[in-house]
Amino acid sequence: MIIMEANQKPFKNLKNRKFTAFAAALAALALAVAIPVNLLASRLNIIWDMTPAKLYELSDTTKNYLSGLDKPIDFYFLMDMDYLATDDNSMALYYSLKQYDSYDNINLIDFDPDAQPELVSKLKDMGYNLSVGDMVICCEDRSKHVLGVNMYQYDVSYDDEGNRTVQAAYFTGENYITGAIDAVATGREAAVYFLTGHGEKSISNDYTRFDSNMTNRNYHAQELNLITEKAIPEDTAMLILAAPKSDLSNDETRLINEYLDKGGNICFLMSPNQEETVYKNIESIMEDFGIGMDYDIVSETNSSLYVSGDPYTYRINIVRNADEEATDLTSELITMTDSGYYAFMSNARSFYQYLGSEDTSLEVGSLLQTVSSTDELGNPTSSAIGEIYGGKNPNAETIEGIPLDLAMYSTSSIRNDAKCFAIGNAEFIDDVNVSQDYMIIPVYLMLSVMSWMHDSDLDLDMGIADKAKDYDSMTINSESDANGIMILFIAVPVVISLAGAGVWLKRRHS
Repeated sequence: MIIMEANQKPFKNLKNRKFTAFAAALAALALAVAIPVNLLASRLNIIWDMTPAKLYELSDTTKNYLSGLDKPIDFYFLMDMDYLATDDNSMALYYSLKQYDSYDNINLIDFDPDAQPELVSKLKDMGYNLSVGDMVICCEDRSKHVLGVNMYQYDVSYDDEGNRTVQAAYFTGENYITGAIDAVATGREAAVYFLTGHGEKSISNDYTRFDSNMTNRNYHAQELNLITEKAIPEDTAMLILAAPKSDLSNDETRLINEYLDKGGNICFLMSPNQEETVYKNIESIMEDFGIGMDYDIVSETNSSLYVSGDPYTYRINIVRNADEEATDLTSELITMTDSGYYAFMSNARSFYQYLGSEDTSLEVGSLLQTVSSTDELGNPTSSAIGEIYGGKNPNAETIEGIPLDLAMYSTSSIRNDAKCFAIGNAEFIDDVNVSQDYMIIPVYLMLSVMSWMHDSDLDLDMGIADKAKDYDSMTINSESDANGIMILFIAVPVVISLAGAGVWLKRRHS
């Protein structure tokens, strides 16, 4: 028995040494393979994306498109890529931009806006208001602005105390970026046409600043004279008629109605006109949308509501409609006024909704009104009045005692959801007024209307799905649950590790 134990001990030690040497050899072999492979992958910029949504890899749609792209693209990114690489939450964008840059036709120019203000000025000269993280994509004489805030979307929740928790994040940037590249390469864009030929205000003389605002939102503004052109271009996102001095002709009206029957969009910016001009054809187009126009100029009789010495510049209300479309148009504006902004209007005419119609194909509503209150019977009343101004109606009367509509909207379902917007002033977006604080609400309303009529971001849509990055979360309902989780995930692994170490030590000295 003693002899057997003496013979077994050297055998066991030899066996342990063999296993130890074998394990060490395997570990060395793993390191010998892993280190060169990682160095090679780093040197060749090879990425293995193991995420289910391929979060860090361009989609096949983008790869196929870029492989066939035959035009050079300058891609300006207002952030240093080295800085972006330090943000763990932006890795999807970082690796996507690196892959875009790997294509011969894409020239990615990333830079720190603070370090290169001259480059920022160059891009701003294109008409863009830029922020850190934004992108400007250029091809030939065309460019598109992609907002950095559009790169990700988040699903969030709030607890009873208002604490915010991110449930899921989605990388949406690839769809916008590839869409912008295609838009500048092919020349497709959202075209906004300002009608001319009737003494209207022009883009070049009156609306240069607002034109920059439109460009910043990927709209391309042009002028269109239907008297000479005889057709509305196929790429028309919307028509704008700004302060015409005379009426549309019958032929122009026909062309516009044909365009609207196909689901077109039209904006009437109808400043008061003291001449005896009657807008018969313009009114007929509005009437088809359930909107009527008054020949007046609105003034405010309550001195506490108008600018000192000017009853024609006065405070107004944003209408809080229950209708979903109107809510989409005014929700941001209501938030602004709730935050302390006052809405004003100046030198405007009023509109009204045709009553008694049972046409359910129309969705009509008011967006801006004169300030109102309620009388003792609960009826709305207003101190503003609509003074007779222009037109040829000998029976016209001053409008008073009721809230006056200064801006209205309408959608016609039987005309393929054609949309109409009417506002009683065209000067609020001209170069004199567009930057004035007191006109900020109408200006934002106009931009909101344009997005409602035609979302310019849809022109960048390439059908590339959002890529989800889910955030795992755990809800702990009590202290006992927390203690149980700590035991399960901390104490148990520690006990198992200690037990394993004890077994190893026992075997090692056995």
